[in-house]
Amino acid sequence: MNTFLYNIIDKLFNIIQISIFIECILSWMPNIRENTVTDLLHKINEPFLKPGRYLQDKLLPNLMVDFSPIIALFIISFIRRIIFAIL
Repeated sequence: MNTFLYNIIDKLFNIIQISIFIECILSWMPNIRENTVTDLLHKINEPFLKPGRYLQDKLLPNLMVDFSPIIALFIISFIRRIIFAIL
């Protein structure tokens, strides 16, 4: 049972990380920004990207590059390690 839960949580974190990566790639393509798939990705990823954007605005205001996906991936990795340490 423990390995089953471990695998499900691991797959969930992988899906979130892949969706953040896909949203980053799609953000470079201006013709695809207004799409139902990108809107869905944005709704899924926004809770993970919002703390990174807030942190970036506080530490480095008016920066032209958005580092929130990188910060979100670090946060997700940290949460994953905590959850797997508990399991």
